[in-house]
Amino acid sequence: MESGSNQDVWNDDDPNADNVSSADHLSAQLDAAGRSWRSYQEDAPSGICPIESYALYGPKHNPFLYFADVSGSPPSTSAAHCIDHMAPHTQLSSDLAAGTVAEYNFITPNQCNDMHNDSGCATDSQVKNGDDWLAVAVPEILASAAWADGGVLFITWDESEGGEYPIGMIVLSPLAKGGGYIGHAAYYHSSLLASVEVIFGLPRLGDAAVQDNLADLFVSFP
Repeated sequence: MESGSNQDVWNDDDPNADNVSSADHLSAQLDAAGRSWRSYQEDAPSGICPIESYALYGPKHNPFLYFADVSGSPPSTSAAHCIDHMAPHTQLSSDLAAGTVAEYNFITPNQCNDMHNDSGCATDSQVKNGDDWLAVAVPEILASAAWADGGVLFITWDESEGGEYPIGMIVLSPLAKGGGYIGHAAYYHSSLLASVEVIFGLPRLGDAAVQDNLADLFVSFP
């Protein structure tokens, strides 16, 4: 979702173990184009570059941190460029209300609310924990001016269960076709990255260069 490639990272270790030097990734493209971006991470500590696991926050779900041009080489909690673009999820409400969200926002629930864990979470149902979180988070976003003014909310998972199986995605936008429209294009994980790059007029990286974007689902795109 960040570069159209796994960048030869095959584990869930923190960024200190997997520091990628490549500048071929989305946030670097956005920086170069003068477009704003921010990562909202539930349970992440504020005021630092959150390169280490903390409580129910996992850096493995915050892809920007693995790139040296964001978090440094070696990664550092004091990396200024990283700190400028990271925020705890609790800040999202006030940013939406004030109209200060970035143009591209990457939002990750904690490891209970992302349907990973069932131990020590609000309920012992992984799916219910995720559904309950979305039931609060999604209406708040859909009520914002940022979303109403031609915005789009992509709700997706980063992996399937047990191998190469379909990955769920829900796309909500005032510009979506809706109305029971059924498309027949084949989409892959990199289709999300391809879509974001088309929206912002950016070159398509890695696997995103060869996959269909989601234009077929919209009345107006980008």
